Amino acid sequence: MRDISFFSEDTYLYLPNTKHPKVILAVSDAKTSQNAYKLYNPFSFKAKVLKKISQFLFVNFNKLTLSLVKTKSHQKSDFIKHLENKLNTKFSISVYHATDKDKVVLQLQSNKRVYGYLKFPLNKVGIDNINNEKKAITLLSKKNIIKSFILEDTYNSIPYFILSELKGDIENLADKAIETLIFKLKKENTFQLIDHQRIKDLYADIETLQLKSYKSKIDRIVKRSTIHYHEAFEHGDFTPWNIVKTNEGIIPFDFEFFVENGIEYFDLIKYHFQVGRLLKKKNPKELALYIFNKINNIEVKDIVSLFLIKEIIRLKKIGQTYQFHDNMLNHICE
Repeated sequence: MRDISFFSEDTYLYLPNTKHPKVILAVSDAKTSQNAYKLYNPFSFKAKVLKKISQFLFVNFNKLTLSLVKTKSHQKSDFIKHLENKLNTKFSISVYHATDKDKVVLQLQSNKRVYGYLKFPLNKVGIDNINNEKKAITLLSKKNIIKSFILEDTYNSIPYFILSELKGDIENLADKAIETLIFKLKKENTFQLIDHQRIKDLYADIETLQLKSYKSKIDRIVKRSTIHYHEAFEHGDFTPWNIVKTNEGIIPFDFEFFVENGIEYFDLIKYHFQVGRLLKKKNPKELALYIFNKINNIEVKDIVSLFLIKEIIRLKKIGQTYQFHDNMLNHICE
């Protein structure tokens, strides 16, 4: 799958650098450049400055900048030819590389306008995530929470789909706005933790992954819990960079870690966890207190602990370290 190329016949800028690009933007002319930069939404100060300066140059002084800045020219790939024949239009393509290297996201421009965004998996994990996201989009579009596909199809038996552009801004949002959005994902049915499907799934994963040291922690939490928790459509990666503020409201995207029978609070905790850890640079002890102050629940320590165990399971499955999460969990459980 990694041999498949995704370029159109364009001139490309690699950011932040050629060796380790996060995005590869089509910059052949000013309008194409202006659209392409919508694909690049960094959160670090350094990356934001890089985007702002390079975007200004390629949009306002395109020809001069092309003569001064290192770019690469590519020919149209077989996959893009396939796509153009299927949709009967010509495309300029910009490419976003996912952090986990399991997929690419392609911005499709047609007639100098953004046609949509295409997700294509690069490995088995990517295929599983794409299929899970397709399930989420099918379910949630029927409830008018998000829009449905422009196209879902396969190429060489590999699934992919195209979604329309979400016109808006990616930014940090007020807590009230986030809570309102999460409320839309909540279902009516409630369960005590011992009977909740999400907790049953955690137990099953712990057994499969041989993470038995966490079972006793869940046992203690479940035994002392007295609250009934709503079942929810769980986004799974609910973060500022996966939410767009539009004229129609705030809309989530990137449902690769979607859980149909999820539990309330996990998405809200995930949002504040990522903001606190990645943007505010808090250590485990500081982050725990930060999240406790954001969650209105008398069992907040226990539900945050369950969230951390859920995240440890996710990271274990993809072979990534979870020391930070484990340190935070041990601090809470002291």
